[in-house]
Amino acid sequence: MERALEHIEAAKRLSAELGGTDKDVKEYFFKLPPRAMASLLDEYGRRYGSSAKEYASNTIDKWRSGKVHMSGLVAERLFGLLPPRMPLTEKYKLTESLWEHFGPRSKKRLRIGINADIGAVVEAVQRHFDGVISHYKIPEQLERRFNWLAAGDVEVKQQLLNFLRDRERSLLSEGARIQLPVMLQHIRADTTKLTSRMSQTLKIGKHELELLVDGDAMGVQLEEWTPATKQRGGNDSSWGGWLVAVFILLLVLWKCSK
Repeated sequence: MERALEHIEAAKRLSAELGGTDKDVKEYFFKLPPRAMASLLDEYGRRYGSSAKEYASNTIDKWRSGKVHMSGLVAERLFGLLPPRMPLTEKYKLTESLWEHFGPRSKKRLRIGINADIGAVVEAVQRHFDGVISHYKIPEQLERRFNWLAAGDVEVKQQLLNFLRDRERSLLSEGARIQLPVMLQHIRADTTKLTSRMSQTLKIGKHELELLVDGDAMGVQLEEWTPATKQRGGNDSSWGGWLVAVFILLLVLWKCSK
């Protein structure tokens, strides 16, 4: 009973240290190349004894297949050896899923006049997300995962956070850069004025930013998101997003065929 309780407590400690889940870390561990796995098990044996290494070596295929459950104590010890050996790119991957779950949330609308400069719009997008993401307080789950992956290296911890922030900024800015010209061109070319507004929502993680091109607006203005209302005398953007999506899809297919 005492031994069982020790394993249960170890499993709880590991789950807390990894940010509430060990599934992604376990997947990474089981996909280690043979040479990297052998090196890790050698270190495991030096730290915890030859019998511990022998048991792990003989049981790893059963752990991988699910025939045998890896105890909390063994998982805590094995996973503790991973961060110093892990490439930074893999550390990035092990923070992305948690960031998408626990990271900052926002939902705004960017109202854009038809004569607005695209560069000014992209700058407004970047400025908005700089404020949303940079001043966001990291929750405890992410803080623990960062600490585990950094293994005491403050610089690595900062690199992980910067990667996640820059990833969201760049994805949203690029989305605005690609979609906005298509929307502006469509409304400017509509001499019949059947379409006076068109919108497309950018979604990255838990962020939503609606790009609303409004024929009656001037410049670029960030505002709180509210349900859009129909504009009298013109079509709303209910089909505008579909048109933009089709255009982008055709553009991608054309580039792939080159």
